[in-house]
Amino acid sequence: MSKPYHIVFTTIHLPSVVEELYVNLKRYGWLDLAKVWIIGDKKTPDTCAPLAESTTSKGLETVYADITTQDKWGERIAGFYQQLPYNNETRRNIGFLMALEDGCELLISIDDDNFPTEDDFIGGHLITGTPLPQQLIYEESGFHNICEYLQITPNRHIFPRGYPFKLRGAHNRPQQQEAPESGTIGATAGLWLSAPDIDATTWLNGTVESTAYQGSNSLVLAQNTWTPINTQNTSVVRELIPAYLCIPMGWSLPGGIIQRYGDIWGGYFLQGLIQNSKYHVAFGRPIVDHRRNPHDYLDDLRAEYWGMMLTDWLIEQLRDNFLPRADDMITRVEELAAFLQRQAQGDLPLWCPEEGRDFLLWTATNQKLWAQACKALTQQ
Repeated sequence: MSKPYHIVFTTIHLPSVVEELYVNLKRYGWLDLAKVWIIGDKKTPDTCAPLAESTTSKGLETVYADITTQDKWGERIAGFYQQLPYNNETRRNIGFLMALEDGCELLISIDDDNFPTEDDFIGGHLITGTPLPQQLIYEESGFHNICEYLQITPNRHIFPRGYPFKLRGAHNRPQQQEAPESGTIGATAGLWLSAPDIDATTWLNGTVESTAYQGSNSLVLAQNTWTPINTQNTSVVRELIPAYLCIPMGWSLPGGIIQRYGDIWGGYFLQGLIQNSKYHVAFGRPIVDHRRNPHDYLDDLRAEYWGMMLTDWLIEQLRDNFLPRADDMITRVEELAAFLQRQAQGDLPLWCPEEGRDFLLWTATNQKLWAQACKALTQQ
């Protein structure tokens, strides 16, 4: 029997988060309705398999997909599967597709260092799929800084990874907008204690800690107000799984390889894809404790550089020039693929090298192959 609520993450470690997920889901009565997918990589220890088996035996169904399993399963969607690099966070997409095929109604993406708090983890994400509140958050700038709802120590004004650089420095100036009667929360971005999801430029300016969440349980954005959405503690309804691709990275550009923006681009593409649909983005609870794995912030900066350079331009193109028209989400993803191809073949910023154009064309191809994979797995 298919479970409705699926939690997906990828890891190169032995993920102790599974044990704390078990405790949280048992406490709040979700064991029989939830399933966990651990997507391994070439560096993942073999001890993940017995951990998954042990957790399943206690009542939380947990599947560990090692590389051998993924390679075999991926033969069915070879076009897309072959685009995913090994030793890369975007392998979580395999878990998204496995959950989609398995009948997932609510997909929850986490990182292996996102630990549940006292919040009801599944219950908090069940706001996804429910009707909109009467009032939505609207910003004239078009963007809302969700980090302003965190108590930060030492006290600093920070912005989430992927927030437009040209808008940093200003505080939120939210206004209320009436919600459409037929609207639905399609995605929820839960926030984080301990390490907020900020970029390397912010970390290099000094370590910070998120010590409390200071907002309502759930706040909902108007469709014309965006915020970075990552794959750390984020849920989407089944219909939006095709709109929630963690963009494959690993492309070589001058000075390095573009990494660490696959989830951010995927989150912005999601917000572009839901325009003129019934779906909206919420944020707030459930909160996770982000016990961040060790990082070298200079290495992170090298990996994030081209993501930082390209993101402001990319989201400007999305907001100004992309308007999906199809009724179904998979066809909208195909429209997005065509849009990205046109943008890549047009005039790019003068500072963008040809390798950047190639990466955008590759991303367009990946969107098309992802749509094909989603279609194949849902039309069996």
